[in-house]
Amino acid sequence: MKVFYKELLNVFEATENIASKEGRSYCAYYVKEEFKNLLRSYRMEAQWFNEGYVPTFDVYLQNGSESSTYGVVVAAGFIGMEKIAGIKEYQWLQSNPKIVKALKVLGRLENDIVSHQAEQKRGDSASSVECYMKEHDVLEKKAVEEILKICANAWKDINEECMKPTALPSPILQLLVNLARITEVSYRFDDSYTNSSSLKDKITALLLEPLPLQDQVNI
Repeated sequence: MKVFYKELLNVFEATENIASKEGRSYCAYYVKEEFKNLLRSYRMEAQWFNEGYVPTFDVYLQNGSESSTYGVVVAAGFIGMEKIAGIKEYQWLQSNPKIVKALKVLGRLENDIVSHQAEQKRGDSASSVECYMKEHDVLEKKAVEEILKICANAWKDINEECMKPTALPSPILQLLVNLARITEVSYRFDDSYTNSSSLKDKITALLLEPLPLQDQVNI
C-alpha cells in the first residue's frame, strides 16, 4: 500500500504540473477530494466487514455509490476536457447532482449483481444483494430482480437529465452517458472487469475486427 500511495502522489503531482500550464491547477484538488470520498467509503466497508455488520440496503447504497469509483472517474475525466470542464463544472460534480447519483447507483448495483457470489466466497463484506436479501427476507433471485428495477430507474434519471435544458456543456453529459453505457457492457451479463478476457474480446470486436459485409442479393 505504501508503494501504491507513493505512486499515486506522483501521479497527482504530474497531473497538477500539466494542469497548471493550462491555468487549471484546481483540477488536482477536486480529483483528490473525490479520492478522499472513495477511500472513506472503502474504510466504511472494511469496518462493516470487521464488525460482521450487514447494513440496510439504503445505508449500503449511500456508501456504495461512492465506492463505485465513478466520482473519481468523472473528476479525472474532466482533466482531459481542457476548457470544457472548468471550476463551475467541478463544483457541479462535487454537489452530486441527480445524473451523477444515477451513474454511481448504476455502477455500484450492476457490479454487485454479477460479482457478489465470488466476493462472498473470498470473504468480502456484504454487497447490495446480501443487504437486500437480509433486510427483506427474500432469496437471491428476488433481490436481483428488485435491484435491476432500481438500475432501470437510474437509467430513466440519466435520460431525463439529458433531455432537460441545461447550461452544462453537452460533452460533460456525453461523458456521463458513455460511462453508463460502459457499465452495461462490463457488468450486465458478467463481471468483465474482473474477467478481463471477455472485455478484451468485445474491445477487439469493436475496434480491430472488420465488420462482415453480406453479399448483395439481387431481387
